[in-house]
Amino acid sequence: MLAYSVPQVPDRTAAILAGTDEPLDWMRRGAETLRDGGAEAIAIPCNTAHFWHERLAEGLGVPVLHIVDAAADALKQSGISGGQVGLLGTTGTIAAGVYQNRFQALGYDCLSPDDDTQAALVMGGIDAVKAGDLDTGRDKLEAAAETLRQKGCTAIVLGCTEVPIVLSGAGYIDATEALARASVAWHLEVMGKADAAE
Repeated sequence: MLAYSVPQVPDRTAAILAGTDEPLDWMRRGAETLRDGGAEAIAIPCNTAHFWHERLAEGLGVPVLHIVDAAADALKQSGISGGQVGLLGTTGTIAAGVYQNRFQALGYDCLSPDDDTQAALVMGGIDAVKAGDLDTGRDKLEAAAETLRQKGCTAIVLGCTEVPIVLSGAGYIDATEALARASVAWHLEVMGKADAAE
């Protein structure tokens, strides 16, 4: 496994909200570095970065696994094949429709918190987790999740890498874990095909 971690990549949410593609070149360089280093597939654990998925993958020559597809597979494996699903993610992920558009095509109605809840509880909770204040982060994010349950969501997708640090258990789908599982499944499938060809 190869890892490319560069904290200087411009903030994805800020770029989406400002209408710029500033992170794309940085991510493209990262993807090319991984490919050139021998990676045969790429997984990007940042949910918000998937706003640029198609342009990032174009012409790369190796598959870039999509975190939303992985989350949808996890929903199906938990017995949820459609209906209302909640989303806790960054404001950039929600504003870009990263989950909503793809989920809709798969039969899910993706609901996110209202603007006030998103700002105060979701982003407030994410910021608290980043600052190491896990108790505050958990309280805020759990309160945001409860607003989605009250809207009738059958499950809640944890669509930001900070959120599963403080939320887990029944009713939650960890998109980061789903992407890790999709990566392993991709590898095993490729290895199986290689074994069959020998």
